[in-house]
Amino acid sequence: MHRTLFTPSMVEAFQICKKAYRIGQEQYAEGSNSVRGRLKSLTRRFVLRGLAEINRGRLCTINQVQKYMGQQWPVDVLSTDAKDRDNNTRAFLFAYKALTRYVGKPYRPEGSEIVGVAQKVRARVPHLRVYVEDTMDLMLWYPHEKRLELVDYQMTAIAHYDPRWPSATILVKQYLAERLKMRFPYERVTLTFVRAGAKEHQPVSLTLDESIFALHWSELVKTLETMKEGSAESSDSESKCKDNCRHCHNAVEQKGDEMMVKETYPLTA
Repeated sequence: MHRTLFTPSMVEAFQICKKAYRIGQEQYAEGSNSVRGRLKSLTRRFVLRGLAEINRGRLCTINQVQKYMGQQWPVDVLSTDAKDRDNNTRAFLFAYKALTRYVGKPYRPEGSEIVGVAQKVRARVPHLRVYVEDTMDLMLWYPHEKRLELVDYQMTAIAHYDPRWPSATILVKQYLAERLKMRFPYERVTLTFVRAGAKEHQPVSLTLDESIFALHWSELVKTLETMKEGSAESSDSESKCKDNCRHCHNAVEQKGDEMMVKETYPLTA
């Protein structure tokens, strides 16, 4: 039986601009995303993979991170054109600074236990034959509080979140958290966004509210149904998109590979 699978980044791209979502899908399938988009995606994947190695305890010192960078940085799949070398160098330095900073001060709140690193979680949406899936970058369990914390690493500035209007990412993670309740009988779930970069940034934490989730999940299910069916409504919305739509332009430049990147952390596009 055919199973349709969506990730939070795919849903958010669809909600923002359906045409950009379609372009991104086509580029991802064809492997035709731009050099700029490819480098950005590869860098993001590399940093996420490195953070996972640190959280697993395999990289514990700056020297180990330096050795890891030397052995694992994907030189063989980067552009060799002279005009791209500066961008390649900047990407390498960003990854190096992000990992060396994090290895010196990993995210380890007091009282927490690491119970999952880069762990895929998938759940079926009833009546739609649709699955949602996301990778939990880091899962922390607080046994004394009976609290589960899902940590999501960001490469760019963390957006402001209005708890009354959760994004698709928040809703999907909360939905998937139900799959984890058998293993971790939590009374409360928190979602924390941690920015990985050269400088220290304050994490942003949210307590996931069940009543807010119940209010908005049904609308997200409708979005998933539209995505699955590729309905006429989607085509109509695309035709109304402005010629100078920045989301469509960004899709052409870089979104093709990023739309699906967070499920795994491979080093090839």
